Amino acid sequence: MLQNNQKGFTLLELLVVITLLATLSVGALVAYEGIGENASNVAAANNIKVADSSIRAYRAFNSVYPNQWDNLSNLSGETGVSSGGAYSTLAPATRNFFGQVDLDTADATAVEVLRSLANVGVTELQTLTSAAVLPAGLSPNEFFNESAPGVNVPADEVEWSFDAVGALDDNPGTFTLSIVTSGGDVADNANGNCTLAGSATNLALNFEGVAELGEGTLGASRKLNRINDNLDSDVCHLVVAVGFGKDVPGTTLGSPVAIGTAPTYTNGNIVNPSIHYARYIALFHVGSDDEDNANGTIESDEILPSARLLAVVDTEGRNIDTAIAGAFASN
Repeated sequence: MLQNNQKGFTLLELLVVITLLATLSVGALVAYEGIGENASNVAAANNIKVADSSIRAYRAFNSVYPNQWDNLSNLSGETGVSSGGAYSTLAPATRNFFGQVDLDTADATAVEVLRSLANVGVTELQTLTSAAVLPAGLSPNEFFNESAPGVNVPADEVEWSFDAVGALDDNPGTFTLSIVTSGGDVADNANGNCTLAGSATNLALNFEGVAELGEGTLGASRKLNRINDNLDSDVCHLVVAVGFGKDVPGTTLGSPVAIGTAPTYTNGNIVNPSIHYARYIALFHVGSDDEDNANGTIESDEILPSARLLAVVDTEGRNIDTAIAGAFASN
């Protein structure tokens, strides 16, 4: 108990202490606000670096890239609110950044696109039809595997190969392939117009049907130029965008530089792996319109002999610089 020379806290002193504690607790909350988002961005930047490095290491050692990537497009390219399959798993941010192109192997340009990919070991894509239904409890990342449990219409494998004389052997016929949109050489603020010979698809259109704008805006091919400066912002480019899904590491088994696993991307409600496709995306440059004689169409002789890995981006299309910046944006 208190002695005669001891005093307790006065009411005023207690109020001061309570006020100080409240202030400190608010400060702590402010300090930790956004920590989850920051951690997600840091993880994304690290995963982009690791994925990019591991893919390039495999290519350097084996002279080919890994195989069996996820195709973000439905087999026949269906989009819209009623579309199932791959489209139904894509977050709005994914649909806004990426697009698709229709390929028909009856056309020489489409054959050269497949040859360019085959020459670096890419001959198979995990692809869904619009009739495929995601079972309850199955993550969209697993949906693309042909053995995914409970999928009403199993995933389709699009495969192609060439014989000894260079003729298309395994022929996939017609299918749709996911890409990064490219606006091409158009006037400032005008809707982009970029085509692949033999295809009616406008490569400037994203999955939502919105066209990239002219190079005078932050549209056109500027996003490709930001990812890799080798791609001019005023030229029509074909950049294939495929997911680094769970089947990719399996194609590297037996190599001294085998890839162990496919990382998952998360960013709160923007990309939620429980309802959205959430893999990192490999970008392969396959062809470009001739800059000196541009006509807005990529012809068969403008397809690269061998596709080149440009970069790896997250499911929103962000490169490593953007992901790192996002980690510190609120600091």
